[in-house]
Amino acid sequence: MKVVFNIARAELRYFFFSPIAWFVLILFLMSSAGIIMGNLYDTALQQDAMLELQGDAFSGFLNMPLTRTVIGKGLDTVLMIFFLFIPLLTMGVINREYAAGTIKLLHSSPVKTRQIILGKFLGVYSFVCLMILIFLAEVIVLTFSIKDAEFLHILAMVLGFFLLAAMYVAVGMYISSLTSYPIVAGIGTFVVLTLFTTLRMLFQGTDYVRDVTYFLSSSGRVENLLAGLITTKDLIYFFSITSLFIIFTIIKTKSVTESKSWRVSAGRYLSVFAITVVILVVTSLHGLIGYCDVTRGKVNTLHENTQGVLKQLDGSPLKITLYTNLLGYNLGSGVPTARNSYLWNFWARYRRFYNNMEFEYVYYYDVNKGDNSIFQTYPGKSLEEIAEKYAEMYKTDLSIYKTPAEIRRLIDLESEAKGLLMQVEYKGKKTFLRTYLDPEVFPSERHVSGSLLRLMNDTTPTFKFLTGHYERSPLKSGEREYGNHTVNKSSRNALINMGLNFDTIPALGSGRFNPDDVLVIADPKSILDKALIDSVKQYIDNGGNAMFYTEPGKQFIMNPILNHVGVNADEGTIVAPNPQDMPHKFAGLIAKKGTDMADEQPFFYFRNGLTNACYTAIIGASVLRYSDTTGFKVEQITTVHNNPNTWIERGLLVVDSAAPVFNAAEGDYRTEAPYPVGLQLTRKIGNKLQKIIISSDADMMSAAKGDGKDYGNAFYSYTVDNRFPVYHNFKVPTDIRLTIKKAPAKTWKMVLQYVVPAFILAAAIVILIRRKRK
Repeated sequence: MKVVFNIARAELRYFFFSPIAWFVLILFLMSSAGIIMGNLYDTALQQDAMLELQGDAFSGFLNMPLTRTVIGKGLDTVLMIFFLFIPLLTMGVINREYAAGTIKLLHSSPVKTRQIILGKFLGVYSFVCLMILIFLAEVIVLTFSIKDAEFLHILAMVLGFFLLAAMYVAVGMYISSLTSYPIVAGIGTFVVLTLFTTLRMLFQGTDYVRDVTYFLSSSGRVENLLAGLITTKDLIYFFSITSLFIIFTIIKTKSVTESKSWRVSAGRYLSVFAITVVILVVTSLHGLIGYCDVTRGKVNTLHENTQGVLKQLDGSPLKITLYTNLLGYNLGSGVPTARNSYLWNFWARYRRFYNNMEFEYVYYYDVNKGDNSIFQTYPGKSLEEIAEKYAEMYKTDLSIYKTPAEIRRLIDLESEAKGLLMQVEYKGKKTFLRTYLDPEVFPSERHVSGSLLRLMNDTTPTFKFLTGHYERSPLKSGEREYGNHTVNKSSRNALINMGLNFDTIPALGSGRFNPDDVLVIADPKSILDKALIDSVKQYIDNGGNAMFYTEPGKQFIMNPILNHVGVNADEGTIVAPNPQDMPHKFAGLIAKKGTDMADEQPFFYFRNGLTNACYTAIIGASVLRYSDTTGFKVEQITTVHNNPNTWIERGLLVVDSAAPVFNAAEGDYRTEAPYPVGLQLTRKIGNKLQKIIISSDADMMSAAKGDGKDYGNAFYSYTVDNRFPVYHNFKVPTDIRLTIKKAPAKTWKMVLQYVVPAFILAAAIVILIRRKRK
């Protein structure tokens, strides 16, 4: 090793006497400081402006971790500069020995070839590490400029630089050994590094080969480290590729001194390459990969709630079949060339915690029965002719796609939209996982968790909506209906995609209620007969959970049921005249008790101080009066503020004409307390906590009013004991403020971008001049 270190020291000394090396060092520091210190200055400028505007009310850059947005974003850009500069350092490492004739002296000395190559690698890599260490001064300034910065995350980012540098140096050395022209070596290094970045896109439509090119690609490796995720497969990748090109350089250099056939060198190359591929493939097998998420919120890891769902699986195979329709949406994410991306970018996070997954792929072309839109778009063409042209456009092989007759014999997809779709099977039960028409495409954790719970449980909670009295429907998609947030399969927020079921019943006796089922009566517009009212009362007395919605002007329809639990919807409508909208439309404040119902994201933000309040949209509501005489504990969850311009209108309310006027003679009145328009009722029956939600406005949950707005799915989650949907809100970041102001941030930027490089330039001039004189 002493010989190796001596060669490394000589190589490192050479760089200090090389104008190109000094040029690269100075330019790298100036450009990197301009980028990341520029991020710091811009953020400090924004913070100072907000402090002047808001004062103490400014809470920081809420939900925006500055470790990632200031440091991480800057380092991501600096990596591109790294990619451009290192080939300039490596382009003459080996070939200058041939040009100067010193390679003969090295070969005639007792020094072995591998010692020469290892020494040169360590020498070049030491200089690059020196560049990184000087660059770390900038990172340190950033780190101490952010309050509660994530130190481990920053260390992972820096580790990515050192690993990537080793790989780049090794590649550059090998290319340098292939040609005697430094410029050619520099260009060749650029080409090879670019090839490694794009390898994962090559031959992805060919079985077996796709895995080799995917595992050899460097794309996404260092990005994982920048994101704070350290994996054994990425670490082994950098060590393996670095070792591969060092060995390639040794083979090439040694072949010059040997009088052996080219087949010997080719065999050595192939053997080393094959061993490297095997190592990369084996260490990328799920179950053999080690993970370390160093981020404070563990944002690169499945949420603990999702992990809890996966732990309920008993080890039986989880079979996932991907159905890709040539004529459907999201085709690009389902074609064979996207298979590795599908497995690694989506399913890898789940396989980390449950590896017994089997994957199948079915390709077909078809349209739903009765859907003639495609024939109207392409008149006179048959489905087969259209499919042929689609296959040509998307550069895919039509022969792998099943015909409509073949796919219909295999599976019934008529209830689906015939887009990219997954079917999950576990112990004989099956359910669908859908994709969506948005940039994310694939389902999120709440969809996967809900689908798995659907497979594991004997029954799925069903919300049964009463029908027959012109109620709001969970199965319709009109603007006054509830179908958008219940059964709209194309919506990410629809509860059917998160494990819950919905149905309608004409009467309570017509459908059997499971213990997990919930009764919903949403704004009936005709009188409920006594038998139905009695059956609802009996359902309540038996401990059933329920949601009841009423509307102004129809309070008398629901009051017989509401009175049974100690609640009464008073006559009249709450009004708050304003010049911008109708008087019965306003924001309903969600009380703290309401925000405790579920982990909806707005509630999560409110509990963590990211928002000051949560609201829902009200269109006509009446006051709910209540008492605790029926054994229920009644608590307000939605209220309307009692400002002087708000009152209960008892007279005739015309919302599309002149603004109403307060008239006590007609029974109008105001109260000193906020007006309750939403209530939560609970009582203990045996071992069960019975839960009932009552709202005097049914429009708030309609599609036209944002499906409950901040409430979202809270009512549904609360009444099924928060088992569905499975929420995955990650910890709120704490690194949301800077400890530096804009003036010192600007000073640091000037110092690191111009002053420090100027000192280094002066030092370089002195060293080079003294070297020239000697």
